[in-house]
Amino acid sequence: MTQTMVLDIKDYSLTYQTQSGPIRILENINLQIAKGEVLGLVGESGSAKSSLAYSVMRDLPGQVELETGSMWLKGEDLMTMTEEELMHRRGKQISMVFQNAATALDPTQSLGDHVVETLQAHQAASKEDTLKRVYELFELVGLPDPILMANKYPHEVSGGEKQRVVLAMAISSNPDLILFDEPTSALDATTAVNMLDLFAEMQKKIGVAGLFISHDLGVVAEVADRVAVIYGGRIVEVATVDDLFANPKHPYTQSLLASLPRPSDIRNKRGLKVDEGTPPPRRGEVPSCNFSHRCSKHDPAICDQSRVFLEVQGDRKLACVRPDVAVDETQASSSDILPATTDVVLEVKNLTVKLGRTSLLDELLNKEATQVHAVNNIDLKIHRGETVSLVGESGCGKSSLARALVGLNSFEGELRLNGRDIKALDEAYRADVQIIFQNPDSSLNPRHTLETILSRAIKLYRPDIATDERSEAIQKLFEQVRLPAHYRNRYPHQLSGGEKQRVAIARAIAADPKVIICDEITSGLDAAVQAAIVALLRKIQQDTGVALLFITHDLAILRHIAHRTAVMYLGEIIETRSISGLDHAPYHPYTEALLSSASSPDPKTETRQVRLKGSLPVRTSLLTGCGFESRCPRRIGDICHEQPAPMKEVVESSHVLKCHHEIVDLEHIEPVWKFT
Repeated sequence: MTQTMVLDIKDYSLTYQTQSGPIRILENINLQIAKGEVLGLVGESGSAKSSLAYSVMRDLPGQVELETGSMWLKGEDLMTMTEEELMHRRGKQISMVFQNAATALDPTQSLGDHVVETLQAHQAASKEDTLKRVYELFELVGLPDPILMANKYPHEVSGGEKQRVVLAMAISSNPDLILFDEPTSALDATTAVNMLDLFAEMQKKIGVAGLFISHDLGVVAEVADRVAVIYGGRIVEVATVDDLFANPKHPYTQSLLASLPRPSDIRNKRGLKVDEGTPPPRRGEVPSCNFSHRCSKHDPAICDQSRVFLEVQGDRKLACVRPDVAVDETQASSSDILPATTDVVLEVKNLTVKLGRTSLLDELLNKEATQVHAVNNIDLKIHRGETVSLVGESGCGKSSLARALVGLNSFEGELRLNGRDIKALDEAYRADVQIIFQNPDSSLNPRHTLETILSRAIKLYRPDIATDERSEAIQKLFEQVRLPAHYRNRYPHQLSGGEKQRVAIARAIAADPKVIICDEITSGLDAAVQAAIVALLRKIQQDTGVALLFITHDLAILRHIAHRTAVMYLGEIIETRSISGLDHAPYHPYTEALLSSASSPDPKTETRQVRLKGSLPVRTSLLTGCGFESRCPRRIGDICHEQPAPMKEVVESSHVLKCHHEIVDLEHIEPVWKFT
């Protein structure tokens, strides 16, 4: 049966002109997407994934030096169309779902107005029919109470709900093709998996073609039919999902998958490959193979004789002349994590964080402020040399806890550092407890060089280091985070995302802290850079004995950095357990759902799916029962609603969970993963 081709890209190349000369962006791209098919596009940051999407949209942000080839949308060449013809097709035939829904939505417009505006641009309909269509779309994308949601503004809804609105806009005119640019990278596991389920359901209903761009290979494995791997602006491998993940052939694909964590890693003693090679050349002479400078299979006598193009080889397309040569895996880091000590460094008891303040209007009305109980009466210990991961959905209180521990949120309860009661977060405490934020673009001063950024931290926290010794101390910091010494005169905007995060780590360890809080520091990084950052943190911990509180929504990475994990829901820690025991029950029902939501492309692992309905409620008052009962698939009658769940010990004290179920009953639950 002949498939209807929606997108057909032939020999497409793009070069931009810059102040320092032309730079190659995309080279000889050949891709096809059929009706009802989803093609995944994966590759590390800087590989030109998004550039390809913008090329298809005909929205090129740079000064084009050269553009060759063709792009056909249902038999029409997009590259020969006028701007007026393209405007007619954007939104109607081609839609795009952007990475950051917060910046894709206008804060001055209601959510409904966004969709109304899109509908009115592409079809003529009465006001009543338009509103009816808006509500239908909101219901289709799983937004609760469509009429209420249509009147809300972007700042009044969660990140997952914003992304659903963007998706509703994308499908509003029944397009032939949707381009997804990292749509789940900023979402937690349960929200992301619900988005994927939603798209799969819509795929069955409307049969739209999709180009799904992501650096999360686990997500791509869930949603795509075929996968194209791009490196340095060239497609190096195209195969079905099953063939690619079970048997990658191109050395770059093999390296990419080797840096990706899997549920079976603890069982198989598998480490993550850390490849810190330089990006491919984009200027000057075109190399025969742009991966040759990092390739362990590279043989100049064979690989450099002629240009290596993407060609059909067996069950896939491949740009490699030596695919059957064994790959060197010696760069894989060890999977063994050094044991922590028994010395407690940081301890909190009954810690509570309330957010909100009394407005002027509330004061005039003698009305109490509406406060959100972001963190409620939690107990937590972290030992010297230990990494405790803190996991949970967006809005569960993870960052609120982190900000309280460094003095950015006020709190109630007990706080101890090295056994000392902390009544006020003085200068000594702030030096000993450092934080690394999620977005280094926001946390690094763009007007300062890296040397200035680090020297200010040394001056503030290390008065024992004399002025004439700071340069040497900065040099040591660069060595610790594995950045070249000549970077000291660069500015943050001159670095990649991974390099910026290394500077943020260097600034934190400049204080010689006892505890470092890592707040989602790998969430925006691709698998290879994430593996490198994790290896770096483990090395720093090994050398200094620093304790880490590692906050993340990437559950797969836990096996390679953490000793224990604390699971947070609605401001409470509902389970604490060792990472080594993640493979088997008992689990808290929320932990069970959280772990099953972690996407994994491991062909030797089957994941049992547990889906949560609804979203995390806002906690404006203390609940009488279990906070999870409204979404719990294992709810026990009225007891869960009326009585707080007790904290129970599981065999050893290192594993505790808060649930009404008996431990013996939870132990008989089927494992989340089956290893084959």
